[in-house]
Amino acid sequence: GFELRQNTRAVESSATQEVHANFSSWYESLQSDPDLLLITVKGMQDYSSLDTAEKAQFIAVFMVFSSNCQTAFYKWRDGLLDEELWGGWRALSLNFFSTAGGKAFWEERSYMFGSGFRDFVDGEIMTAKPDPRAKPWGAYSIEGEG
Repeated sequence: GFELRQNTRAVESSATQEVHANFSSWYESLQSDPDLLLITVKGMQDYSSLDTAEKAQFIAVFMVFSSNCQTAFYKWRDGLLDEELWGGWRALSLNFFSTAGGKAFWEERSYMFGSGFRDFVDGEIMTAKPDPRAKPWGAYSIEGEG
């Protein structure tokens, strides 16, 4: 009993730390490269406006983001992430996938992800409305985007 509960808590704590570390690393890599961050914002607003090099960078950024979201999703689905913590990562997923560039990326690249995660993004994220206060990177409002 007691040892099992302690082990379960340790596994949950480790899962939470992993998810936070993944997203923190992603954020840190972008904030330390203002040019890449601007490309990311540009791509989220208008994916078709990216030139070849910018598109490659945007895809790389969004692949890491999407992989982090997928990891968080599976850990939550497996009961290893607290519901409230998952709610924050779910909201972030919704904010970024709801942008024009997020939708275009997902349309092109979703086949690379696990079927459970694809079903979640297609069925819950792409059909949900983001919070009207949502502003990816604080740069612009996504309210009213297609």
